[in-house]
Amino acid sequence: MKSRFRNIALAGTVAAMMAAGGCGSADSTGRTDLIIGTYGENIYLYSFDGETLEFTPRGRVEAKDASYALEESDRIYAVSECGDGSGAYSFIKDGDGSIERTADLRQTGNDPCFIMLTDVKGGRHMMTADYSGGSVSVFPIKDGVIQDRCTQLTFSGSGPVTHRQESPHIHQLKVIPGTEGRILAADLGSDVIRILDSNPSDSACILSHAGDIPCPPGSGPRHMEFGKVKDGLILYCIAELSGEVLVYDVSAGFKLIQRIQADEVNAGGSADIHIHPSGRLLYTSHRLENDGIATFSINEDGTLVKSGYAHTGKHPRNFMITPDGRFLLVACRDDKVIQVFRIGDDGALIPTEAKLQLDSDRPSSITGASKQ
Repeated sequence: MKSRFRNIALAGTVAAMMAAGGCGSADSTGRTDLIIGTYGENIYLYSFDGETLEFTPRGRVEAKDASYALEESDRIYAVSECGDGSGAYSFIKDGDGSIERTADLRQTGNDPCFIMLTDVKGGRHMMTADYSGGSVSVFPIKDGVIQDRCTQLTFSGSGPVTHRQESPHIHQLKVIPGTEGRILAADLGSDVIRILDSNPSDSACILSHAGDIPCPPGSGPRHMEFGKVKDGLILYCIAELSGEVLVYDVSAGFKLIQRIQADEVNAGGSADIHIHPSGRLLYTSHRLENDGIATFSINEDGTLVKSGYAHTGKHPRNFMITPDGRFLLVACRDDKVIQVFRIGDDGALIPTEAKLQLDSDRPSSITGASKQ
C-alpha cells in the first residue's frame, strides 16, 4: 500500500502533546478495544496493541451492512444501511465471548449511517442519522435492549448540487457541550446544521426542531467536532462536497469565522473529522480522489492552519485516534483494510506496516469501545 506524508511547516509546536490525557477504552498497557462496522455481513471486535501494533480478535457478529456500530460495556448497537429495509440492532456479549442479538431489527428512516447514545428525559436512548430518509429516529433503550422507535423527525430542503443535494441527508449527530439536551444534526443535502431539542416542554414529544445553522451553499456538511478555546467553544464541521472545514464560534451564536480547504483536488468526498486528545491538532479524511488524511494545527482562537496530508488506502471513511494520542487508525473501505499511522511529535502522520485486512467485508466505521 503506497503511503506518503507531505510536510508543510507547522504554525507553532505541539510540545508535550503525548502527555495529554485521553478517554475511551485504552488500558495501562496501551491496548485499545475497537468495534468495526462494515458494508458486508459482519461487525468485528478487535483489540489494538499500541506496543506491538498487533490486532487481536475479540468477536464477530452477523449484521447486514452495519455501516456504523458502537460498543458500550457488554452491549453493541449498530445500524443496517439497507434502503427501504434499513433499521437498527442491539446485541449483548456473553461471558463466554459469544454475541447475540437482543431484539428484532427496529425500523429507522432509509439508510441510517450514524448512531448516538444519549440520556433523554431521564432515560437512555439511541438516535440514528438517517441519510436517505432525511430524518432522525429515536429509540428508548431498556436494560440495554433497543425498543420500538418513539420519535422520528423528518426534514425538508435541498441544495445547489442537484445530483447530491436533491433532498435532506442527515449524516451525523452531536450533543452541544454544556447544554440541556441540545443536539446538532448535520444535513448534507440542505446545507444546514439542524439544532434539535431533546427535552422540549411538550411532555409527549422527545425531540423537536429548534432552528438551523446555515452552511455555505453547496458545501454539504457531514461530520462535526467541538473544540475548546480560551474564550469558549468552537464547532468544526467537515463539508463533504466543498472539501472545507467550516469553523464556527459557538459563543457568538454559531458565527462562521473560517472556511479552510482540506481536500486538495475538489473530489467531493470529504468524510470524517476528529480532534487529537491534546486539543491542538485536527484531522480530516478525504475519498474518491487523492485519498488521504489532512492535518491541521489549532490556533489559540480556534482557527486552523493546514500542516500536512498523508495518503491512505482506497476510500478512507471513518477514522479514530487512540486515547493516548499515539496512533490514528483509518477504515479504508475499498481496500478492506484498517490502516495504522503513528502520530509524530509535530502531529505528522507516519505510515506503519501495521494493518488489519478483512477478507470480504468493507470497513466503514471504527470506534473505541466505551466502558461506561
